Amino acid sequence: MEHKQLKLNQALLKTVEETDVERAEVLLQQGADPLGSFDENDLDQCVLDELFNDAADEEEPNEKRLELLRLFLSYGMDVATRNDPEREEESLNPVWSLAHVSNESGVRMLKVLLDHGLDAVSVEILVSHIFADMEMCDGCDSQDAWWMGRWAYSMKMVMLIASYPHMLETSSYIRECVALEQNDASWLPYFREWNRFSYEIDLSTCDNIPHGLRSATLHIQNEPSGDTVWTMFI
Repeated sequence: MEHKQLKLNQALLKTVEETDVERAEVLLQQGADPLGSFDENDLDQCVLDELFNDAADEEEPNEKRLELLRLFLSYGMDVATRNDPEREEESLNPVWSLAHVSNESGVRMLKVLLDHGLDAVSVEILVSHIFADMEMCDGCDSQDAWWMGRWAYSMKMVMLIASYPHMLETSSYIRECVALEQNDASWLPYFREWNRFSYEIDLSTCDNIPHGLRSATLHIQNEPSGDTVWTMFI
């Protein structure tokens, strides 16, 4: 990587850390790359990764982080360019890191990406990471509010993806993940109002406790009515 490009990317990283939207735009105009590395010893790590990592620790969404993400997209950022079929490391695509942002910020960031045309391959990378983490989680405890809140947001992300018709049309993997054929698809558009629903995991059917989720039953309820509108195994 050229020295000038590395310095621009390092400066862009600083704007992410400081959520300095105005300075970020100046750097983007100069050629800074959100998908570019800021570490000459690790060219796969990129600025966008750090935006996601910072959001993972937020108790409340930071609107400036969303502004930065929109700004990156407006300057042509396309995460699909990081999908290299010749390389097996899915983490090369920065949306892999979005699976760790299991909070309100994560869902909002995902919606921004989806509204800007996030591709199906990148979506599959994100969803596969979400389910892999569920399968490997230790100490699954449906009585723990933090644990349940984390996985509820992860599933809100999955159902938000399913609310975009072209994702279901393109990806059989996503259709299978949300058990589309066993549920009423007319509910899907409503999942863009993700906080309208509550998510309950029934661990009585899980055969991998306490080491992770496998065959646990997820019930999604429409809070206004209290009715269960979607059921699937995770």
